[in-house]
Formats: sequence, structure tokens, C-alpha cells
Amino acid sequence: RSAILAAIVDSSDDAIISKDLDGIVTSWNNSAERLFGYTQDEIIGLSILKLIPPDRLQEEPEIISKLKSGQRVNHFETKRLTKQGKLIDVSLTISPVINPSGNIIGISKIARDITDKKLGEQRKNDFIAIVSHELKTPLTSMRSYVQLALKKAKEREDTFTVSVLDRADNQTRKMTTMIQDFLNLSRLEDGKMSLNTTDFSLTELMNEIVEDTITLAPQHSISYDPAMNAFINADREKICQVLTNLIGNSVKYSPEGTVITIKCIIEGGEVVFSVSDQGFGIAPADQLRLFERFYRVSDERQHQVAGFGIGLYLVAEILKLHGSEIKVQSEVNQGSTFSFSLPVTPKH
Repeated sequence: RSAILAAIVDSSDDAIISKDLDGIVTSWNNSAERLFGYTQDEIIGLSILKLIPPDRLQEEPEIISKLKSGQRVNHFETKRLTKQGKLIDVSLTISPVINPSGNIIGISKIARDITDKKLGEQRKNDFIAIVSHELKTPLTSMRSYVQLALKKAKEREDTFTVSVLDRADNQTRKMTTMIQDFLNLSRLEDGKMSLNTTDFSLTELMNEIVEDTITLAPQHSISYDPAMNAFINADREKICQVLTNLIGNSVKYSPEGTVITIKCIIEGGEVVFSVSDQGFGIAPADQLRLFERFYRVSDERQHQVAGFGIGLYLVAEILKLHGSEIKVQSEVNQGSTFSFSLPVTPKH
């Protein structure tokens, strides 16, 4: 049996490495040699730290601490060093080795080379960023011309032209939002999305967004309950993006003539925002994946609405950067409620 297990380990495409609790390598399969460049004779008996870049040395004690507390480490993406000093992207799955008495006596590690995957993701993100930048400038100019023509048409009281240009302005606004989402997605995945926090009135921001929503979605009834003087410390532009996305989704995914209920209340030192609709609702299985990148729910009615499945992903990630999280309550054909909370700052 031991011979069979050894053959399986040696024939694996993944690097399989064992080490003791002091980080000393005790076993090393053929794929580990191919991936890292060290032979068994060169690496067994030495510290696993030879494979870890200096700026990531803190990962090792953190991993051991997790394992000692009974946790596994699954698909942890990081960088490691080869014998030649080359940095490679790897995905690590790490498990404790436990003796019959239940004590942890070592650590087993499976390392998979994901360099090509990461390179592909980087190329994709670069492409998205370049295309988005190239589209953003002419679209901004186009919208300015549409708004200028719209102003002139209103002055002439040309109702037909006003109606057509209103629709054109609305579509360019939607396209601008999509492009901004793609740019933010690219920044987020490159680790370049940062927060520019300041104290501001969430109530004032909400008032602006709700006013825009009433103008752009006259086919819905907007019920708005604002908090009094709700000041928060956050990135105003990104929180605006979160609110606009959540309210916009409620409008997009609910029938005309229904009510969108927007609340902003203060509870226990936090301001709680929520938006509820009377739309299609979301099945439990879809709720589990709703905030994944590019995920769209399986309901055919929702597929009729244009979108790329990145809006809610960005909402979740922006709130995560703020130390908050997005919550959803929904039933199919009964509508949905999305909510999040942020700490209140002292009144100004």
C-alpha cells in the first residue's frame, strides 16, 4: 500500500511537499522538483523558507497558526521562489499531518503552478483597462453634445426632439456607468483600488441619488425615508457608486408601476442603508453566488435586462474595503432587499 501511495504522489502533476512543524522539508515529489528546481537531495532537511520571498515570510507562521487551530488552507494564491530565484505564482492547499493520538506532527502541502492563469488574467485586465479608457473619452464628449442639443430643444419647446435626446442621454449615461465599472474592476484585480476617505453627509448624497432616480425612472414609485444628519467617514465617490448600483438594480429588475423603497436610518451608532423592490426576486441558490464576478442569476426574465454581472461584485468589494458587507434578503416573485451599514461619525 505504501508503494502505491508513493507512486501516486510521484506521478502527480502538482508539487506535493511534507515538512515538520519547524518548517523542515521531509518529503519532495518529482513535480516539486520540476516546479521549484531543487532535487530531493538538495532540499530535504532544509527549511521551507528557501522557497518563500522575503516580503512574504510572515505567511508561514500565519499558515501554521491556522493549521494548529484545526483549519485547512485551501487554494491560497501567493508567490514562491525557484532555485534560480524566479518568482512564480502558485496555489497552495495545506493540511495538517495528524498521528493516531490526534496530535499534529507535520504539514502536507500541495502546490500548483498558476503562472499562466495569472498572466492570462493580467492580460485580460490590461485589455479591459485600455479599451475602457479609449471608450470613455469619446463617450464623455458625446454626452456633452447630447445635453447641449437637449437644452436647445427644450428652449424651442420641441417635445419630439426632447423625448429622443432624453433617451439618448439616458443610454450614454448607462454606457458611462458600465465603462466605469470595468475600469474599477481592472483596478480592483490589479490591487490598485484605494480609498480616499473623508467625512461627508450620507443623507445629502442619498438625496442627490434619489432625485436622479426619480428623474430617470418616472415609471417607478420611489419611497424614500432619509436619516437625519447621517455623517460617515468613507470614500464618497465609491459609496455613491454602491448606492447608485443598488438602487439602479432595483429599478432594472422590477416591473414598471411598482414601488422602490429606500431607507437610511441610524441604529446603534451605525447608519443602515437599504433598498427594497417588488421585482422578480432571487432564488436561494443564486443568492449564494450573487456577488461573484460576472455571475448572473438563472432567471430568464433577468437575462432580458442588459448587464455584465460585475455591478454587485464591485459593490461587495467596495464595501469590504470599508470594513462592511452587503446583505440580501429575497424570495422569488416577492422582491428583494439589499442593505449595508457603516459607522456614524460625529455630527458636523
